[in-house]
Amino acid sequence: MTSCPHRKIRPVAGAAVGDLHVCVDVFRRSGVVVQSLPEEAHEGSEAAVRFQREARLMSGANFDGVIKVEHFGSDEYGRTWMAMEFVDGVSPAGAIGEGDTWGVHRLMVGIGRSLDELHGLGVVHRDLKPDNVLLRNDPQGWEPVIIDLGIAKWLAHEAATATGSVFGTPHYMSPEQFRDTKHVGPATDRYALAVIGFELLSGRLPYDGRNLPELLHQHMESEIPPLQLTPRRHDTNATVAEATEPSAIATPQLDAFMRRAMAKTPAARYGSGREMAAAFRTAATADGVWHEPTMIQPLFEPLAQPVVELRYGSSPPSRFDMREGPVVIGRHEACQFVVGSPRMSRLHACLYAHRGRVWVADLQSQNGTQYGGRQLAVGVPVPLRVDAEPAVLRLYDQDVALRSFEG
Repeated sequence: MTSCPHRKIRPVAGAAVGDLHVCVDVFRRSGVVVQSLPEEAHEGSEAAVRFQREARLMSGANFDGVIKVEHFGSDEYGRTWMAMEFVDGVSPAGAIGEGDTWGVHRLMVGIGRSLDELHGLGVVHRDLKPDNVLLRNDPQGWEPVIIDLGIAKWLAHEAATATGSVFGTPHYMSPEQFRDTKHVGPATDRYALAVIGFELLSGRLPYDGRNLPELLHQHMESEIPPLQLTPRRHDTNATVAEATEPSAIATPQLDAFMRRAMAKTPAARYGSGREMAAAFRTAATADGVWHEPTMIQPLFEPLAQPVVELRYGSSPPSRFDMREGPVVIGRHEACQFVVGSPRMSRLHACLYAHRGRVWVADLQSQNGTQYGGRQLAVGVPVPLRVDAEPAVLRLYDQDVALRSFEG
């Protein structure tokens, strides 16, 4: 039995089953995302066995655009956990605006390629939605990553099929998924990807019923509504009169694309993510709404050389390059910065880089952490100032002098 070697930094919303946290691996000096099954799914249960089987499969795989499973195990209480790589990114809506056909196409290319690989292994996601996708910086601007493979969803899936209820997120579910959540194939995931594309392009969902029965009827019976895109304005010198809200434009080719991508029967849809992405670009070009940016900006400006300097008592200062991983402060010898006070927690606080900033978080310490005179709430990190001005990190009754700057 392997105890989970991670300490929680903050929760991640949207876990289907159990809990999901951004954590620090003290011994490896790395950030990870840890998912744990609920207590009732004890070690040895069918859900835990399936969870570990899927984790073992994914830990040996290396897919482009799919979050990587690093290691897994069960803790001393019998709870099964899995650690995945930490993806430093933003949500799709944070980078892809309405009418951004280039951004939606890039998303479809990346997610479609990943789905094709997973489907080739016989893995169907079943719950693809914007919350399960992050965009991260790469040399070409950004790339999409599927961050939740649904490995822990076996428990919810079995409960759903046992009770006859549906499994998935209704706004993104295919018609066949409403009929039989257990027997669905790759076309279900591509249907969900089309819904995500529709939502990003138009700023609204194709179907938005007030309740589950209404949504079910819409997905199974209603026609796909037209996109009604608003033209993107590229002239930043437009006059006030010219800048009035333009009326929606017709996009007959993109509408035809959406009708096929979200066809009621799986066989009528595109046969692969690659085919689907290519057809989208062809349709956007034919409608005259394909706009490729002249320069692709990063999602956020990465830190060039983030340095944190810590000093405790009369000891000389210690400097840490935050690109090398998180820094844990506590009295345990494994900490990157050790403060030998018996009143401190073994793993007390953590500094880590995220979205172009350096953050400080309390690691559920016994006696609390303050930064710059502010008490830190558990699970709510705060950013450090980066002007090299000294600040104080108080760990219960011990003061650590701190400076953060670009080296």
